[in-house]
Amino acid sequence: MFCQPFGGDSLRALPFSDRAARIGGEMRNNKLTVGAVVLSMLAIVGIQATAGNATAYTLTESVVYTEGIGVDGLYVTPTTTFPCSYVAPAANVEVDWSDDIIFHQFPVGQKVRTEVVLHDLDLGAAVYTLSAHFKIQAISALGGDPVGTVIYESSIIEGLWLDGPSDAYTAEVNSLGNLLYGYNWETRGLQSGWYRMTFWIDETPATDGFGNPVVYHGVDLTSGAAGDTDPTAGTIYASVGYDLGSDVCWLDMFLYPKTSGRK
Repeated sequence: MFCQPFGGDSLRALPFSDRAARIGGEMRNNKLTVGAVVLSMLAIVGIQATAGNATAYTLTESVVYTEGIGVDGLYVTPTTTFPCSYVAPAANVEVDWSDDIIFHQFPVGQKVRTEVVLHDLDLGAAVYTLSAHFKIQAISALGGDPVGTVIYESSIIEGLWLDGPSDAYTAEVNSLGNLLYGYNWETRGLQSGWYRMTFWIDETPATDGFGNPVVYHGVDLTSGAAGDTDPTAGTIYASVGYDLGSDVCWLDMFLYPKTSGRK
């Protein structure tokens, strides 16, 4: 069941990207689970990690936290006031790549902002999971096989409890109050050609900063956003593919030669 947003059912019918612009929202409650000593220690680590993982903006959409841990590394208390915080499985999840990647041409040397959004279509909420992974590699051609070494590979769990900056994969809240997974890909020094970004869910339960198992409720990728393959929205410069049975999706894109400046 959906929790009730400001604006009622008419607001819930809007696309996720449009809701944020109309909702003032209030920040979700983060509350430590107290009792066990290990959780208290984990909270300290989570607070230290906040400097690198803090949300600069306030959430304006509900979120499913599939391990019960938030973007700041702290345990989440479920709430029923919009925007809601769910600690539950995400069983019907749509994957949405950012329009900027799909409808834009990038030359070698330009920094590419990669963004992926997950939404549970049953709960009407974004999805945050420590089991999200991301990889970039060169490929032989559009739809071809990987070639050479992996350029970048990381997961949310890798950087969540680190004390200090890192290039680990992260999730964040953008200026519209939407939760997304993002990475700034530096393409300087690469060759012109085809590259593949792969996003997937690792079904192996994650562990916390001390190696203790975290309760993983599960994420099931079931569909891709229609706009990712809709030519009526503009000229498509990237190709999106899915292996939903394995909770994997990818995007093939071409880096064009740079004609001037540093490469």
